[in-house]
Amino acid sequence: MARWTEVLNAFLRREEWGVRDLAASVGLPRSAVHRILHEMARLDMLAPTRRPGHFRVGPLLVRMSLIVSARVDVTHIARPILERVAAASGETVILCLYAPGRRQFFAADAAESAHPVRYIWESLRDWGDVHVGSTGKGILAFLPAEEQEAILVALPDPVPGLRPMPVAQLRHELAEARVRGYVVSRGERFQGAVGASAPIRDAAGRVIGDLVISWPDNRTSAQRERDLGEVARRAAADVSRGLGFEESPGAP
Repeated sequence: MARWTEVLNAFLRREEWGVRDLAASVGLPRSAVHRILHEMARLDMLAPTRRPGHFRVGPLLVRMSLIVSARVDVTHIARPILERVAAASGETVILCLYAPGRRQFFAADAAESAHPVRYIWESLRDWGDVHVGSTGKGILAFLPAEEQEAILVALPDPVPGLRPMPVAQLRHELAEARVRGYVVSRGERFQGAVGASAPIRDAAGRVIGDLVISWPDNRTSAQRERDLGEVARRAAADVSRGLGFEESPGAP
């Protein structure tokens, strides 16, 4: 079973494999790889290509992936992580999901702070722009370069918000956040609110939303913002792993 798993994982990295290249990639004997590939093809898990001795993903694997992906509920996976982080940090933790067609996001779920003074997250259930606040920038900063640029070039200069800023400054903030792995914002969407956020990715590596920790500015400091930024980054990575994402070695 372990050998079959290695072979299947290889098809996540490349669309088509031949016996020789695949055996070298997974570190298995060619005879074993030859046997596994042909057995998978017999079961319709793989299909031969036009190149002799080469295989691609077959109809059974396609059907299985579609059915399983439809059953993956990001809110179900994220909920215990939201609750864990809210309990540990004492602050409200929010799951936001991204709609690429609209280039906007909405809040799908949250675990609320026990503090009497806390972030009121329900207002984020409406569509929000990704260029304002940690809730949006935790998505925008980590989108593919072309998609991010298409959003930025459409913005007026300065960028509107509670605190308008030049587009050049926004670009700089997004670049810094991408290196750091999380976003921190203060009073951009709602006055008096501070937020730290990090991207959530699906099994294909696409940014599908972000995990946000938010709190009032009377409980903030530079150190707390750094600490909760790291907490958000790790928690978002936990959700991503639950969705099947595997981070590349050396990634921030």
